[in-house]
Amino acid sequence: MSKRNGSVMRVIAAAGTALACCLALSACSSPLGLPTKGAVQTFAPAQQQTRRVYTNPEGPSDDAQPETIVKGFYDAMPAGVQSDGYHVARQFLTPSASSDWDGDTAAVVYEGTPDFRRRANTMGAPQGAESSLIVEVELQVVGSLDEHGLYRPEDGTKTRKLAYTLIKTKGQWRISSLDGGVVISSADFEQVFRQVSVYQVAASGRQLVPDVRWLSWRNWRTQAVKEVLDDVPDWLSGAVRESVTGGTTLAVDSVPLKDSTITVQLTQGIGTLTAEDRAILVHRIRLTLGDGNTEYALKVTGDGVDYSDADAEVKLSTEQPSVSVYTLTGGHVVSLASSSPLRVGEVPGYDDAKGFAFHSAGGAVLRADGIVECLEKDGSACGRMFDGDAMSAVAAGLDGEIWAVADNGRALYVSRNRKESEIQLPWLAAGDVITALAVSPEGERLALAVSGGEHNGVLMIGVARDGNDEVTGLSRTPITVSVARNVGMLTFYNDLNLVYATAPNDEDRHQEAWRQVAPGPAQVQRLPDATVVSMASGQISLYRRLAVLDNAGIVRSVSGSLDGSWSIADSQVTALGVQ
Repeated sequence: MSKRNGSVMRVIAAAGTALACCLALSACSSPLGLPTKGAVQTFAPAQQQTRRVYTNPEGPSDDAQPETIVKGFYDAMPAGVQSDGYHVARQFLTPSASSDWDGDTAAVVYEGTPDFRRRANTMGAPQGAESSLIVEVELQVVGSLDEHGLYRPEDGTKTRKLAYTLIKTKGQWRISSLDGGVVISSADFEQVFRQVSVYQVAASGRQLVPDVRWLSWRNWRTQAVKEVLDDVPDWLSGAVRESVTGGTTLAVDSVPLKDSTITVQLTQGIGTLTAEDRAILVHRIRLTLGDGNTEYALKVTGDGVDYSDADAEVKLSTEQPSVSVYTLTGGHVVSLASSSPLRVGEVPGYDDAKGFAFHSAGGAVLRADGIVECLEKDGSACGRMFDGDAMSAVAAGLDGEIWAVADNGRALYVSRNRKESEIQLPWLAAGDVITALAVSPEGERLALAVSGGEHNGVLMIGVARDGNDEVTGLSRTPITVSVARNVGMLTFYNDLNLVYATAPNDEDRHQEAWRQVAPGPAQVQRLPDATVVSMASGQISLYRRLAVLDNAGIVRSVSGSLDGSWSIADSQVTALGVQ
């Protein structure tokens, strides 16, 4: 393929993707979608994830056996993250180990029941101890958090052993050596860690990007402000602006909520910033602590100066344009946005299309032979795209972009305003094949299904854009958000939630699907009793819904928590898509 206009770039597409940006706006920062009609609603920051169960663990009992001590420590760690700052958990440690151990540096997340077993300590007991041994805990680890609250999944079919050295002093066993961080069950995870979107500013300066973290409930606001002031993660590097802070830090290690007002006390560095940089910093803090909402009381000071109104003129918002779901049905482009399907264009001759992408200004069809045909807004053909090279999938992106993945799954392309480019993927390992793609609502993130080589699962990576929203490349490295294999389709349900499913297998057509705040733990997503071939998200019958197309040409959709009943939205459909 030739390089057009001197640019070199590329991207992929989920099988059958198309949609349209409408004039209506809807706030999408809540974990689940809201109706796309009516006034945008905002919520106080304290309202997210309030249905928690508080734990009240007990300290060690006299003469407890080593396995019981380690098990008691495990039982106490969730309360340490959630509420008591490890007060009880430290009672299971020696004074020296308690002084050295920091539970907030990392987290290991496991499923099932841990297996506690003792073994001899070949190093022997240290001076002053009566005895020493090691308790190994075997776990089915499914994920982990780093010190910044960034979640990474792990293959839960494999087990891991964690070792704890114990010593016996004055007849009582205590843990004397252990790794930093906590070990938390998947059942406790969302009870003790809070999902927080650290809002980053896109490189173009035109959008906000939710950078999902999982922070301890007991001090999440303090940690969140520290993350706003810190560097951006590698997977978004280049796609979002680096924080300009002038060395600003928290003046006190606390961000209290008192009398309905959140107070952030910063050091004098904020006063050295330009008015624009200071405004952006305050605005990011406001949105991050408010879960994307600005309608709450926030006081920001720096060296005694009140900067609470510094962002009064900043217009960046977390509101996202609503998107319409389109189908390619019986030679027509059909919009499902209103209460009944509406034909918006004539597209004859594509009854065996492999994929579809559409926007109010036009779109593209992926033919059965892999050729991508450009479509005008009335559905009429406007020529071959990507030099007529074969593609395996197409998808719609920001403001009518068309993304495509090469037929071999090794190269990505994007077309914007009829300008086509290839995107470099230096991180793609030998044997890696991209099988599906979804573009986030704000257009600054890609979700990629990859199989066959070093990267097996679902990845996310930032999209770098210039001031005109032209794609200039991707971030330097992706982040793995799922280790599920054989993923064949995926879609952003909103700006936080990703939904994906495996391709049907050849034997019994069995499929699995999941949804998750990404990056974050995955939950099983129920599919209709049919063989699903593609999925999309957007406005259907006036509401934000998840839609799937089956191999019989039927489109079904579900809304709300995504656990409800699937209803038929269209039939005799060839291809389905959303932006």
